[in-house]
Amino acid sequence: MLLSNQKRLKIYGIIKKIAQDKSISLEERIYVEKFAQHNSTISLWLKKANSFRRNGVKNDSGIDILLQSFGIDGLDKENHFNPNEDDISDWFGGAPDWLRRS
Repeated sequence: MLLSNQKRLKIYGIIKKIAQDKSISLEERIYVEKFAQHNSTISLWLKKANSFRRNGVKNDSGIDILLQSFGIDGLDKENHFNPNEDDISDWFGGAPDWLRRS
């Protein structure tokens, strides 16, 4: 999905507000989510922004900053896979559309 520069800047502005823990409207959230479901770059931006909002920007040189820079859901315990409680197909069920098609 190709984006015009205007749309990309609008999406990036909304995602930047999310990362800074500023309030956004429901319409803005829906707008970003719509593109994140079909575009891996926007999905990564959104994951990073949510990580920054929840955990703050990590300033150390440990594994947390690496996970945060890659947008990996490793900082939150609820995102960890537990083979005793989770089914692997259900665990990946929350993946964006572009990843499930891979």
